[in-house]
Amino acid sequence: MIRGMFDERDRFAQADRHVSVLKERIIRQRAVLVRAQQKGHATEAAESLLRTLEESLRGFEKHRQVIFDRLEAKQRLRSSDGKM
Repeated sequence: MIRGMFDERDRFAQADRHVSVLKERIIRQRAVLVRAQQKGHATEAAESLLRTLEESLRGFEKHRQVIFDRLEAKQRLRSSDGKM
């Protein structure tokens, strides 16, 4: 059980890093999009990439939440086992 908790924590940390990286990339991509618009360049590709990054972020946030929920469930189980 304890080994599983560490594995889940590692997975949560990795998912959290992925979320952070995607947020940084989205910020950079928005800046790219603004610069392209200001210079009168076509923005379709930049907009498409931004949408893809945002969709990926939502997916990773959901994945991170699933891992968090599992960690909480395991913690509750461990707590209830200790009360018996």
